[in-house]
Parts: sequence; structure tokens; C-alpha cells
Amino acid sequence: KPKVFLFDEPLSNLDAKLRVAMRAEISKLHRRLGATIIYVTHDQVEAMTMADRIFIMHNGALQQTGAPMEVYRQPANSFVAGFIGSPAMNFIEATVAIENGAVFIDALDFRVRAPETFRSRLEPYVGRPVIFGVRPEDMSLHGPAAVEANKGNTISARADVVETLGSEIFIYLTCETQSIVARMEAPDNPPTIGEVLEVDFKMAKTHIFDKETSQTIV
Repeated sequence: KPKVFLFDEPLSNLDAKLRVAMRAEISKLHRRLGATIIYVTHDQVEAMTMADRIFIMHNGALQQTGAPMEVYRQPANSFVAGFIGSPAMNFIEATVAIENGAVFIDALDFRVRAPETFRSRLEPYVGRPVIFGVRPEDMSLHGPAAVEANKGNTISARADVVETLGSEIFIYLTCETQSIVARMEAPDNPPTIGEVLEVDFKMAKTHIFDKETSQTIV
């Protein structure tokens, strides 16, 4: 009756269907045994679905530890932010600007307004380069109900690829020189390739990183 089990990518050679089944079986086994399991994986889905606590390593150094949703919502740096989530977070080079009392994220190809709650952390970065991060699932097609909620946070982008996955779709977008991936609930009439779409960012859920250190600002 060992107190600790060490697992090193135990599901890496299984097919997709069996991997899903075995994730559930190992989780049941964990609860039944009540023992600690240290589980090494490069699959962020396994980490998110099975772990009570995640330790994210990079080049031999610990980047962040926490509960899965804590790490997802509050990544310590851009590496963690890019590792957790599927598809990966979009990273866009930008600068911080203040105009008429409002704080903006200026990515040259588009400009979006930062929430007022971001102001105190962003003011020291005015005029400086930052990395603007937005998760694919924190984007939506612009509609009447979103006008006030997302005022100033809408961009125009061309749909280059549309992947239909049943209940949701992935849209690979191009906005001038920027490539962005959006993950959305499947509409009744999915966008067509080449169509220009109005897309809203859910700015309260976006992230901003220091370009030099990669550490999270907001």
C-alpha cells in the first residue's frame, strides 16, 4: 500500500478514445486509494481534467503551481498562459495608450479599450510594448446584445478556415497582419471562408504580459 505513485506519461501510446476512458479510470483509482499520485504529462487536457494541483515546469524550473482553474484564469506568465487552454491563447504584440482618459491596447492593426479595472496596472506601461493575450473562447461574433457590453472592443477580421466540431466551431481569422483563433458556440449559420466578421473580445477576461520578462501584468 504505497503512499505515493509516480506516473510518467502513462497514456501517451493510447488512441484518443481509450485515453479519455483511462483518464476517468485513473481518477477513480486515485479517489479509492487516497494516495498521492505525481503524474508527469505534456498533455494539458490530462493535467486540467485529472489534477487537484498542477505544477507547470519549463526548462527545469517551476513556473506556477495551483488548482487547474486557478492556473487557467490567473497564469503567472505567457508560457503558462500558452500551455493551458486549447486552442492556445492568442498572443499579439501591442502598446498601451491613454486617450481621452481611457486606456487602450494598440496592436497597430486594431485598437481595443481596456477595462477600467486594468488602469492602475497598465498606467506604468503607457507607450511601452506589451503582449496582449486573449483566449479563443473569450471571443464572440458581434451582435446587438453585445454592443454596449463590448463597446470599443470589436475588430473586423477575415475567416480563413472554419472548423465545425458539432456544438462549437474554431475560426482562424486574419486581421490585417494578425492571425487569431476564435472558439465559439456553433451558430445556426456558420461563417463562410473569406467572409469578413465583426468579432468582440471579452476584455475583462483578457491578459497582458510584460514583453521583456513575459510576466503577467493583468
